[in-house]
Amino acid sequence: MWKPLLFFSVWLSITMPLLLIAIFTIFQPSLTFDQSGIILLGILLIITTGNVYLASRVWTRIEKKLYRRKHFN
Repeated sequence: MWKPLLFFSVWLSITMPLLLIAIFTIFQPSLTFDQSGIILLGILLIITTGNVYLASRVWTRIEKKLYRRKHFN
Protein backbone atom coordinates (compact mmCIF):
# COMPACT_ATOMS: atom_id res chain seq x y z
CA MET A 1 0.00 0.00 0.00
CA TRP A 2 2.83 2.38 0.72
CA LYS A 3 4.69 1.78 -2.56
CA PRO A 4 2.07 3.36 -4.86
CA LEU A 5 1.67 6.29 -2.50
CA LEU A 6 5.41 6.87 -2.44
CA PHE A 7 5.66 6.54 -6.21
CA PHE A 8 2.81 8.99 -6.86
CA SER A 9 4.16 11.55 -4.42
CA VAL A 10 7.65 11.42 -5.92
CA TRP A 11 6.32 11.41 -9.49
CA LEU A 12 4.03 14.39 -8.95
CA SER A 13 6.60 16.39 -7.00
CA ILE A 14 9.12 16.00 -9.83
CA THR A 15 6.89 16.38 -12.90
CA MET A 16 4.27 18.94 -11.87
CA PRO A 17 6.61 21.95 -11.55
CA LEU A 18 8.27 21.08 -14.86
CA LEU A 19 4.94 20.70 -16.64
CA LEU A 20 3.53 23.90 -15.18
CA ILE A 21 6.61 25.90 -16.17
CA ALA A 22 6.44 24.57 -19.71
CA ILE A 23 2.69 25.05 -20.16
CA PHE A 24 2.47 28.49 -18.57
CA THR A 25 5.37 29.83 -20.63
CA ILE A 26 3.63 28.58 -23.78
CA PHE A 27 0.23 30.02 -22.82
CA GLN A 28 1.51 33.21 -21.19
CA PRO A 29 -0.04 35.59 -23.77
CA SER A 30 -3.52 34.14 -23.24
CA LEU A 31 -3.14 34.20 -19.47
CA THR A 32 -2.28 37.91 -19.35
CA PHE A 33 -5.71 38.85 -20.70
CA ASP A 34 -7.60 36.72 -18.16
CA GLN A 35 -8.20 38.76 -15.01
CA SER A 36 -10.28 36.16 -13.16
CA GLY A 37 -7.89 33.22 -13.49
CA ILE A 38 -10.42 30.75 -14.91
CA ILE A 39 -8.17 29.85 -17.85
CA LEU A 40 -5.33 29.26 -15.40
CA LEU A 41 -7.45 26.90 -13.30
CA GLY A 42 -8.69 25.06 -16.39
CA ILE A 43 -5.17 24.52 -17.69
CA LEU A 44 -4.05 23.41 -14.23
CA LEU A 45 -6.91 20.88 -14.01
CA ILE A 46 -6.18 19.44 -17.45
CA ILE A 47 -2.44 19.15 -16.80
CA THR A 48 -2.94 17.55 -13.38
CA THR A 49 -5.45 15.02 -14.70
CA GLY A 50 -3.15 14.03 -17.54
CA ASN A 51 -0.17 13.75 -15.23
CA VAL A 52 -2.02 11.53 -12.73
CA TYR A 53 -3.23 9.32 -15.61
CA LEU A 54 0.32 9.00 -16.92
CA ALA A 55 1.63 8.20 -13.44
CA SER A 56 -0.99 5.47 -12.99
CA ARG A 57 -0.05 3.94 -16.35
CA VAL A 58 3.64 3.97 -15.41
CA TRP A 59 2.89 2.46 -12.00
CA THR A 60 0.85 -0.41 -13.47
CA ARG A 61 3.70 -1.18 -15.86
CA ILE A 62 6.22 -1.18 -12.98
CA GLU A 63 3.91 -3.32 -10.85
CA LYS A 64 3.49 -5.82 -13.69
CA LYS A 65 7.26 -6.13 -14.10
CA LEU A 66 7.73 -6.62 -10.35
CA TYR A 67 5.05 -9.31 -10.33
CA ARG A 68 6.68 -11.20 -13.20
CA ARG A 69 10.09 -11.01 -11.61
CA LYS A 70 8.76 -12.24 -8.28
CA HIS A 71 6.67 -15.17 -9.53
CA PHE A 72 8.34 -16.41 -12.69
CA ASN A 73 12.03 -16.56 -11.75
